[in-house]
Amino acid sequence: MNKFYLYTETAFHHQGDLEFLKKLILESKNAGSRGIKFQVLTNINDFVSTYHKAYRDLSGYCLNIEEWDQIFSYTTSLELDIIMMPLNIQALDLLKKHSVKYIDIHSVSFNDSKLLKAIRESNVEIILGVGGRTLDEIFAQKNNFGEKLKILMVGFQSFPSKLEKIKLAKIEQLKAIFPELEIGYADHSGYDDKYAVLSNDYARLLGATVFEKHVTINEGEDRVDAASAVSPSKISEIIDRLKFIEEYIINKENSFIMEEEEIAYRNRQLVCVAMEDFKIGEILNEDKVALKMTHDPEHCFMIPSKISGKVIKKDIKKDEPFTENHF
Repeated sequence: MNKFYLYTETAFHHQGDLEFLKKLILESKNAGSRGIKFQVLTNINDFVSTYHKAYRDLSGYCLNIEEWDQIFSYTTSLELDIIMMPLNIQALDLLKKHSVKYIDIHSVSFNDSKLLKAIRESNVEIILGVGGRTLDEIFAQKNNFGEKLKILMVGFQSFPSKLEKIKLAKIEQLKAIFPELEIGYADHSGYDDKYAVLSNDYARLLGATVFEKHVTINEGEDRVDAASAVSPSKISEIIDRLKFIEEYIINKENSFIMEEEEIAYRNRQLVCVAMEDFKIGEILNEDKVALKMTHDPEHCFMIPSKISGKVIKKDIKKDEPFTENHF
């Protein structure tokens, strides 16, 4: 089985439309995703101030517990893992009925001590986004959550993100600092940016094993959180590329067992040939052996010392390759 784990992210891309959200779930399944992430907010007033300019719009995107119950049941029916990002404490009521693989902590909730306490008291393993966070802050949350913290997620949301500002080398550094944790990568490159696919390759090569990617039905459609959301076909492409990297690029098993093509390349090396004519009964001296290329090196000797001192039992002409038939 592949060592990497990829899940899709829905955020508020559904805009409160349950049927659209179900399409995102189904398309994620068909694309090969192993899980899907939901930002769960059951009461707008628990999370957004009435003074926020988008308060009214966000109110319309907010699903209630009963609606989330439908969504979680549908996700489970498709055998997809649920990754939940609770934005209010009431969202955690869903854990009473549904199995959730991970709870992901939103960066904006980093200092929400009441929510973090409720998450810590759950029995669900935790993903911690570390974009925009110092090492001291990461260590503090590591101490706070203890062994429940399983994954540190690199990447930040600037919609869309520029890869040169993400500093992907952080993946390798965090892996060294926290060897007991998995390091993930949440890409927010623009949907039409080549790095929306390629950046995941780079992250895997640096040691990331968990991947998050925003999914949409139609790329570029004018919806919330659309800037970095990619089509199911791109999700499939990312998965295929990650599989290739794991199987053929970073797989260290049998590294020195040669493939047929490599053996054929090896056998193109120079072979031992006669520097002069030899008659039956003569004893071969290494000084009379040259190394040259021939079109058919099979059964030829390639190391002069291996045939030095042998008795010739079959006449051989100058420049003719030595084989076992000659001794």
